[in-house]
Amino acid sequence: MDNITHTLAGALIGQMGLKRRSRFAFAACLLGANAPDIDVFAPLAFPVDGIEFHRGPLHGVFAWPVLAAGIVLILWLVDRLRPAPPDAIPFRPGPLFVVAFLAVLTHPFLDWLTTYAIALLAPLSWRWSSGDAIFIIDWVYWLLMAVGISWSAIRWRRGTAHPGRPAQIAGLLMFIYIAFNLGESARVENATAAVLRSRGIEPTLVVAGPPPLAFWERTIQWRSADRFGSGTYDFTHGLMIDRQSQPLRLDDPKLARAKAHMRYVVSFLVWSRMPIVVDIDGRTYLSDQRFYGPLRSRSVPAAVRRFFRGHAFLIPLDNPPPSS
Repeated sequence: MDNITHTLAGALIGQMGLKRRSRFAFAACLLGANAPDIDVFAPLAFPVDGIEFHRGPLHGVFAWPVLAAGIVLILWLVDRLRPAPPDAIPFRPGPLFVVAFLAVLTHPFLDWLTTYAIALLAPLSWRWSSGDAIFIIDWVYWLLMAVGISWSAIRWRRGTAHPGRPAQIAGLLMFIYIAFNLGESARVENATAAVLRSRGIEPTLVVAGPPPLAFWERTIQWRSADRFGSGTYDFTHGLMIDRQSQPLRLDDPKLARAKAHMRYVVSFLVWSRMPIVVDIDGRTYLSDQRFYGPLRSRSVPAAVRRFFRGHAFLIPLDNPPPSS
């Protein structure tokens, strides 16, 4: 999920009432909601690749209490350096840890809902999972949270009774929206698997995620032991699975050579749930089916397709550099 959404999620739970649990509790909400993404800086300090490490250990269950404790420690230091005025809410380390922990939890939960996936048990297990329910930037999220946060903030300032109620209602509506999308993706994925089996194809993985803006539609990617294909779903046309499919080509000699010489290729394969080898304009690339599909789908805006073409989801496999 984008960090605007994560920040809004932190602000939302703060306005629900958590910001009153301790001095700096609202800051803990904002910091906790974004804390797992400090892993984007890991490649600057450690010999890791972002594609593998991001949404890995610092998004996993073992990091959640550590991140929350780190936030409490930082805010404790601020409290020592800047003593609270007499009428301020006192600094309460225990309640503040609970607030920070809840804020941290919002981050992997929102990330899990996308198709990008998350390794919840990293580094013990690099098994990636996802809910396939929400696009990485979702306008419904933004709308619900912006209204809930703003309305509650006004009520807190005016001293109105139950000031956190609008934020709480916005959170409830978000859960209903999330539940609908989780159910819709699961339904479309199960229906896709049934269609494929009727054609004599046993799918090993089906991912049905929403395109940008149109959360009620689904872009479908499926794969079997040796082939992959795609499809779409919308209310007007129903489920449409393309008859054409392509080989995965994971036994391509170019991929084997690249794995031996390019660390990034190995890291990409650790992260990728749906790796494929494809030819584009006479060149061979390693890609991930979930993000290769948007390169060709007309249901995805052209600007998004151009972004994916220039992103790290296409790795050239021609002429890998010699190993050192």
